[in-house]
Amino acid sequence: MSDLHNYVYSSEMVEFVSRSNAFCLYLEQLKEEDGKGFIEDSVKHLSGVYSTVVNLETREPIYDALGDPTVSEQDWSRVYQGISVLLGAHNDILRQAEDDEFDRAELVTHTISEDMADVYQELRDFSTTYSRGLEELMHDAAWEVKERFAEHWGKKLLRSLMALHELYIQGIDPTEKE
Repeated sequence: MSDLHNYVYSSEMVEFVSRSNAFCLYLEQLKEEDGKGFIEDSVKHLSGVYSTVVNLETREPIYDALGDPTVSEQDWSRVYQGISVLLGAHNDILRQAEDDEFDRAELVTHTISEDMADVYQELRDFSTTYSRGLEELMHDAAWEVKERFAEHWGKKLLRSLMALHELYIQGIDPTEKE
């Protein structure tokens, strides 16, 4: 067996693919019934994805470019809206402005749903390419998702996880009427 085959089917890769697919499927099948359960399940999914992506070996890509993204604006929006509805008033978070935003000393209002939908998009794009079964593409999809993890979606995952952690610890049920 080749080194490429061993990499794309390594136990670390299979675990990451499994966690990524489970997270994406969970968000694609959201129900509006249980906000407290959503928070708990999301904490589990996000922490599982994070713990598995950091275990992936970093390699250089084989090709210059992968294909186009597979998640449509409608798919992204459906996930975003589903999370937003479930979290209600608990969707908003404050975060420090990034280097390219406003004055870096400012706090910016942000949403958990936007960060989670962005993570969803990265992972669904990865898993769609990976599922094609062509080892070179699988390899490059892993390289790309790991690169983008370092660039932006890792921060978004952690920001969502931290906000959801607070809601989880406080026992918040965003779907309960006050």
